[in-house]
Amino acid sequence: MLVIAVLARGGADLGLSWWPGLEAYFAAGAATKRILIDILHLNYILISIILGMLVGNVLGIPRWAAPGVATSRLFIKLGVILLGSLYSVMDLARLGGTAVLLILVFIIMMLSFTLWLGRRVGMDIPGAATLAAGTAICGVSAIVAAAPAVRARNTDVVYSIATILSFGVVSLFLFPVVGTAAGLSPHQFGVWAGTGILNSGQVLAVCLTFDPGTAASASESLKTGEIYNLTRVIFLPFVVLFLAFYASRSAPPEDDEVNINTGLWSKFPVFVLGFLAMVFLTSFGLLGPTSPPSRELNIIRDLYNWFFALGLAGQGMQIPLAELRRAGGRPLLVGSVAALVKALVALLVVLLFVPEQP
Repeated sequence: MLVIAVLARGGADLGLSWWPGLEAYFAAGAATKRILIDILHLNYILISIILGMLVGNVLGIPRWAAPGVATSRLFIKLGVILLGSLYSVMDLARLGGTAVLLILVFIIMMLSFTLWLGRRVGMDIPGAATLAAGTAICGVSAIVAAAPAVRARNTDVVYSIATILSFGVVSLFLFPVVGTAAGLSPHQFGVWAGTGILNSGQVLAVCLTFDPGTAASASESLKTGEIYNLTRVIFLPFVVLFLAFYASRSAPPEDDEVNINTGLWSKFPVFVLGFLAMVFLTSFGLLGPTSPPSRELNIIRDLYNWFFALGLAGQGMQIPLAELRRAGGRPLLVGSVAALVKALVALLVVLLFVPEQP
């Protein structure tokens, strides 16, 4: 993961000043910069994911490397904790109030729509409920959390995850291009990504792809998108409880029911507490001035960018193309339609109601 991150981002921070990174090479030529950087937003984040997918699908993950690759989510969570240094308590209150209202509306809308559409096309209740968790909250994590509560079968989980990943891979490339074509500001794009994208890691990826930020100014898209993303993640335990109640009228569990810990506390995103701790440290000036950012804050920004590059490279390595092909019939139809509706409605809401600046 580190090698991939260095290939994409460059090695200056690690004493490898002779290697500027693939992003720098793509930006060097006028034609390649216009197409790859300005239009397709092929920066180090997207490059890390693509290289990770190539390694995972062409070379495979060696057995000795598998435990390291499995830490990719830990790096992303550490990055999110450090991301709290971008906010003050006032920022959190201003962005968070709007985020809670908008996310709550979208959660209710997507749960209702996915469950309704799933039943319309003949999916059973556990299968539809599992997929609804993925479209309403945070993709794969929500599917895994909801599966035991709704007594889902292994096939329900596999199809749901494959469907979410399939749409997510398309979103990685499509969202930045559409955001540019629609003329969205970094703040508007962050609201759209944090509301309309299914998987948490993909929210981080597309926000940093659209608006990577600079050393002096952090990514506004990431700052906004992550508040919306964290808000919907916090609702996960309550959605799991609702879906468990909804699915209680379904048939008894099958022999291949997913066996995962169903304790409510295990669903709570504990890393959010670390994020809030960083917000308070920044708000009370314990990390130095924010404008211009102190040396401590600049170090933190460098760290979370590296954590995200490492984590998303690992996430890319864990997107098997063979798994994507397992998305079958009805789940693929329901999940794709629900994800597309969510993305389009979120874009319409942003264009009509969200200002260019927070």
